[in-house]
Amino acid sequence: MRWLRVAPLQTVDGLLLTGGDARDRLAQALAGKPRAIRMLPFASGAGWAALFARPLEPDGEPVLPRIADAMPLYRATDGWWFPVGWALNVPAHALGEVLAHLAAAHDLALPAIAVPRAPDDAECGACDLYPIRHTAGLAS
Repeated sequence: MRWLRVAPLQTVDGLLLTGGDARDRLAQALAGKPRAIRMLPFASGAGWAALFARPLEPDGEPVLPRIADAMPLYRATDGWWFPVGWALNVPAHALGEVLAHLAAAHDLALPAIAVPRAPDDAECGACDLYPIRHTAGLAS
């Protein structure tokens, strides 16, 4: 499996923060924001946290706040988010099969985030995987 840099034209559907304090940084970034923003769906695990866009009104556009140092994500296909500007270097008709193999090889339940490990390379092969278990939001 190879990752390939592409034009960063994708719609941003999520934000990923990494590091041991990622969840705390996310909570801090959302502190003081309107409750509707604090209630956006998020997921977190050991060393990462992600926030996902959602419309604030029934017919509105999905929204996300700006968060410093967050990696923008886009929904590449059902159940998968990739960093904006990256794609798998496979034909479109094979994407589902390649991702199914990746999930099976790592015993990964979907949905999930996949991030290339060498973001400075024009093309790289390895990636980090983050299983998404949405919660209702950071606000109570």
